[in-house]
Amino acid sequence: MIRAQHWPWLQLVVAFLIQATGTGALSYSYSVIAVPLAETYDASRMTLMLGLTCMTLGAGMVSPLAGVAIDRLSLRLIIIFAILMTAAGFVALSLTTAMWQVPAIYGLIFCFGYVLLGPLSASTLLARWFTRHRGLALGIAGAGTSFGGFLFPPLITWLTELLGWRLALQVFAGVIALIAVPVALLAVDRPASKGYTPPADGAAEHEAHSGERFNSTDAILRHRGFWLIAVSVGFMFAAFTATVGSLMPFILDTGATREQGAMLIANLALAAVPGTLLFGWCADRLDVRLALAAIMVLMGIGLALFWGGPDMPRLVAGSLILGLGGGGMLPVWSSLLAQVYGVLNYGRVMGLMAPVLLPFNLLTPPLAGWVRDVSGSYDLAFMGFVLLLLLAIAMIPLIERSGSTSRRASAAGG
Repeated sequence: MIRAQHWPWLQLVVAFLIQATGTGALSYSYSVIAVPLAETYDASRMTLMLGLTCMTLGAGMVSPLAGVAIDRLSLRLIIIFAILMTAAGFVALSLTTAMWQVPAIYGLIFCFGYVLLGPLSASTLLARWFTRHRGLALGIAGAGTSFGGFLFPPLITWLTELLGWRLALQVFAGVIALIAVPVALLAVDRPASKGYTPPADGAAEHEAHSGERFNSTDAILRHRGFWLIAVSVGFMFAAFTATVGSLMPFILDTGATREQGAMLIANLALAAVPGTLLFGWCADRLDVRLALAAIMVLMGIGLALFWGGPDMPRLVAGSLILGLGGGGMLPVWSSLLAQVYGVLNYGRVMGLMAPVLLPFNLLTPPLAGWVRDVSGSYDLAFMGFVLLLLLAIAMIPLIERSGSTSRRASAAGG
């Protein structure tokens, strides 16, 4: 018999697994899969990035409904559905006969895994089970994205060399499908069903007030902070997503091998582990806005190291710094939303925010590929991403102070 107090930590395992699957298999692995696709279908760099664009477009259409569904339906069943859809997508990808089918599969099938095996499901689950140490819990779960990025790209590369890319993707689909088993056994929708009540504290009181204040779509959309958070975070995610999606082709342009490229992607993912833990810890103790700005600064430094035909030491340094910052994106963003809008509205807020993020994530991957096709280099694309990060940093002070900041001030005064 599992004791009630152990169930929150089992949900942490579930959140870790699903984010490893969603981000590791779909985002981190995209550039690895793109290379054999380019060779098979003789596709340009811009065309290669259309898969990410279509997946982002599909995700933007699915997210608002997904957010409402997660708040109202069984989150456990939704996650299982997303895992199986992701596995089916890799099977479909292995059966393609033309390049146009690739973005179609990413837009129509993988979009479910992209939305439902990420922070929307994982953070909602943890927000229900954790009040104290929520930032740390989100950070540990966010390390799942790094684990997936460390594991899956080299695995796909190895399977491709061993079996060819089509059979490799079919085997990989089987690996993904197996992840549904522990999720089915461990995931629990609500703490009350296991006799567990999250400890009440100042955070819970603030979030209860926020739940009343932002209990409708209209109230959320009228809140200035919603748009400031969405646009600044949108710039950040767009820069990171487009860079990771272009990473393998960019690395090959520098003269490195595929094995070195897979190693650098794995290094980026590995560096994200301390990033998730560090920034998750910071989200519990510091002004979350400062943590958000620090993440963007690190990402900008990592991108700057990629300029001008970098050698291997600069590639390693850039990937590690970019990964360190990127690892903090999910726990800090998730903590900020939970603090400002409350747990009861979490799925709705994140679902509503996805369409706002959509244009940024939609345009930047093919834009990076187009810049490479036209100029012969990714330098201008990376410079543009740094500019987006600087604009995002300038917006952060305009975001209202979170409830946690107010609580700390009250505690210091009392």
